[in-house]
Amino acid sequence: MAFTHGTLENEILNAVWTMEESGMSTKDISVSEVLSQINNNGNIRAYTTVKTVMDRLVDKNLLKRQKSGKKFCYKSVESREKMAESAINKLAGQFFNNDVRSLMKALEKQCPGMKV
Repeated sequence: MAFTHGTLENEILNAVWTMEESGMSTKDISVSEVLSQINNNGNIRAYTTVKTVMDRLVDKNLLKRQKSGKKFCYKSVESREKMAESAINKLAGQFFNNDVRSLMKALEKQCPGMKV
C-alpha cells in the first residue's frame, strides 16, 4: 500500500472517507459525489481530472471500483484510521527502528505542550 500521495489524491481520499463516515458507506460513491464534496471546499476541479485520479487510486489499491449502470462507483479499501495506523507504523519503522514511543517523542518536540 502506498503512503505518499499528491494533494488531489489526499483530497479525494478524505472526501471518500468523510462520505463513508457520514453513513454513505452503505453504497459506493460516484465521481460526481466526490467532485461535489471537493468543489464545496473551494477547490474547483474538473470531472475528468477527479475521475483520472480516482482511477489511479484504484491502481494503487487505495480505492475499489465497480460498475453501477453506466457509471463507476468507488469505495475505500481501508478506513481512515487503518490507513493512518499503517502510515504511523511505516514511519516508525523507517526512522525510529519500529519504536512508536520514539516517534511520539519526536512529535512532542514539534508540538510543545502536546500530551502523549
